[in-house]
Amino acid sequence: MMRHRPSTLIALLIVAMTQLGANAIAENVKVGIPSLTVTMMPLAVAKEQGFFGREGLNVDMVLMPAALNMRVLLAGDIQYATTVGSAVVAAVRGINARVVMCFVDRPLLDLVSGPDINAIKDLKGKLVGISSRGGLHDVTMRRILMQSGMDPAQTTLITVGGQGAMLAAVQSRRIAAGLLNPPHNFMAYRDGLKNLGFAGNFVRIPSTGLVTLRETTERSPDQVRRMIRALSRARAYSRENKPATVAILKRFLRLDDEVLISQIYDYHRQAETPDGRIDAALASETIRDTRLAEGITREIDPNQVFDFSYIESSR
Repeated sequence: MMRHRPSTLIALLIVAMTQLGANAIAENVKVGIPSLTVTMMPLAVAKEQGFFGREGLNVDMVLMPAALNMRVLLAGDIQYATTVGSAVVAAVRGINARVVMCFVDRPLLDLVSGPDINAIKDLKGKLVGISSRGGLHDVTMRRILMQSGMDPAQTTLITVGGQGAMLAAVQSRRIAAGLLNPPHNFMAYRDGLKNLGFAGNFVRIPSTGLVTLRETTERSPDQVRRMIRALSRARAYSRENKPATVAILKRFLRLDDEVLISQIYDYHRQAETPDGRIDAALASETIRDTRLAEGITREIDPNQVFDFSYIESSR
């Protein structure tokens, strides 16, 4: 039987009491997420690997429709949201939303077609599916077509709805092509459908990250730093530990197919921001496009929307 010296027992007791004390005073934080997708990986890893706990944070992810993220944030029922696009819209409308971290800087979408379509230009005169008018799919699809030398008017864009419905529509040839995100794109390829292109090669749009209100950054700047520090550590862990991260994703995404999870993990890597920031040009472009879509003519300083200073100070 192993025996401990009194000094060792005292040290162990101090560590245990410190941990109990940290847990007792952990701040409860709620983060709104729109869906269980791979872009939420930093949050899932930070929670399961204890990075939030080490920062004195007890973080709960609250699943809600993307359209509600900002409303619930403004109501004070959550402290952070993850829908960067909605935050930018809110900011250009005059709401003091702040994007303090960006997980990805391009859409995780593939343009998927039936096997009879060999190139994007073959979509002329055909039905192409998007999830909604004016949203990410709509903007992305139009840019893909234009950068491929086509006028979007040469196709007929129709709203199909959810990803399951989109996949079924392509499989049944009801539409010639549609934008699919993981895991639906990989499921399509297993069924013999064709990848016409990764949307991220055509479009850069920050879509997922950490969003809060200016009031939070002013009232609780240390909490913002700790949130970002935990997420930064989770992102580094994910990059360096694929097997363990795949296991976390398997539980988070509720998928049992490890081959599929591995494909999703690799796919996500090509859209990740290196350190949680986007460059000034992309920030300005994102705000400009949002202003045009919202019919807002006044100029908006990108620093009033994107504030990455907490990434620097959280290290």
